[in-house]
Amino acid sequence: LVREHWRQALPGADFERHWHSALQQGWIDGTALPVATPRVRSAPPRPSVTEPDGLLLQWRADPALHDGHYANNGWLQELPRPLTQLTWDGAALISPALAERKGLREGQRVRLTRAGRSLDTPVWIQPGQPARAITLFVGQGRRDAGRVGNGVGVNAYRLMPDDGAFAAGGVTLEVLDDSAALASTQQHHNMAGRDLFRETNLAAFQEDPHFARPEPVEEPISLYPEWDYPDHAWGMSIDLNSCIGCNACITACQAENNIPIVGPEEVRRGHEMHWIRVDRYYAGPLDDPSMHFQPVPCMHCEKAPCEYVCPVEATQHSSEGLNEMIYNRCVGTRYCSQNCPYKVRRFNWYHYTETTAELATPAAAHNPDVTVRSRGVMEKCTYCVQRINQAETDARNEDRPLEDGELRTACQQVCPSEAIEFGDINDRHSAVSRAKASPLNYAMLEELNTRPRTTYLAGVRNPNPAIQALEEREAPA
Repeated sequence: LVREHWRQALPGADFERHWHSALQQGWIDGTALPVATPRVRSAPPRPSVTEPDGLLLQWRADPALHDGHYANNGWLQELPRPLTQLTWDGAALISPALAERKGLREGQRVRLTRAGRSLDTPVWIQPGQPARAITLFVGQGRRDAGRVGNGVGVNAYRLMPDDGAFAAGGVTLEVLDDSAALASTQQHHNMAGRDLFRETNLAAFQEDPHFARPEPVEEPISLYPEWDYPDHAWGMSIDLNSCIGCNACITACQAENNIPIVGPEEVRRGHEMHWIRVDRYYAGPLDDPSMHFQPVPCMHCEKAPCEYVCPVEATQHSSEGLNEMIYNRCVGTRYCSQNCPYKVRRFNWYHYTETTAELATPAAAHNPDVTVRSRGVMEKCTYCVQRINQAETDARNEDRPLEDGELRTACQQVCPSEAIEFGDINDRHSAVSRAKASPLNYAMLEELNTRPRTTYLAGVRNPNPAIQALEEREAPA
């Protein structure tokens, strides 16, 4: 087809010579575009906020969809956005102060009007949002993105200035009577008095390096027998000082383990299927809080509460310390989910993975090394057991020990800040063993005696003293 196209575009008796010459040099003579001289365009003037409602409208690229290029990717549509934890439908971000002034609640629809053009959108109350600023994310509201992305969200480009400026004044906000049910994966925003996320500043850490575990925890006696792990004992460490809450680990895990897309309605019901979540917490005043991110996969507890209650022994402990799921045993009682204090197990309410389903991932995108689960089956993080088995097999075939670092889980591999370490805790020199030997190491809910294989390194912040003093001086009494 390419050859015939150029045979017609380059008529002449000497076509073969031209054709082979073009293939050899990589271009076709006489087809270059004219030389263009670029001009530097001056920046638009700073928008004024002293107009009608005194509001500033600003546009930002969607954290998952960018400018809309990836709107037809179901993995990214269902990926919780780092700050809001919203999936699928977008919303205009407003400050708590603006919400209080306008009497707005999350999900309520408003009409934003600027320069004679209007856009109806739900709102999302975002702590830390500037008091008079409204933020819209571009990339949604497309009409011809594909079967997944069509009609999802609103088209924020509609209100953007013709010069492409990413901020504009002269915006009015009209409160409408209806509201939208937004799909968010986190409905709670505090730790209810529990120390799930542990953090301090540098001065306090230097004074007490063992603040993460202030008192030695005496290991409680268990009714269940202890087990030795003579070969490998897999474990994970997550550095809360490094995690930036980008949620890349969620999509990497979804791609690696054939995790289905469930759609916004199921997410609203709390039926999302991601095997790892990144909890987001706030600290400080609503207008200027600090944010904290904590990835939570399956903890692979040594004394796993899920294993004791399964009537068909579908969830078991492996000889290397993994909490495993035997999918073809599971009968869907969900007792294991009820007994899990970390709430990291997911249940297939429907045949999500059928290729005929509206939002199903095409079979060609499935990882052939991972079983595709069906309706009524519980699933969760496996520490990428398929990668563990492959690495162990390769090392055994080559008659050598498994080297630290050659085995990486999907979430570890994709993390841009290298917050995740995974490896053999029987190897005292492994990176994960060194992390667990840190005074910052602690286990979530360790008082429950679940003895999780996944532990955390507490955060240590070092704020700029000048900025900290200024904030304290300007803080209201």
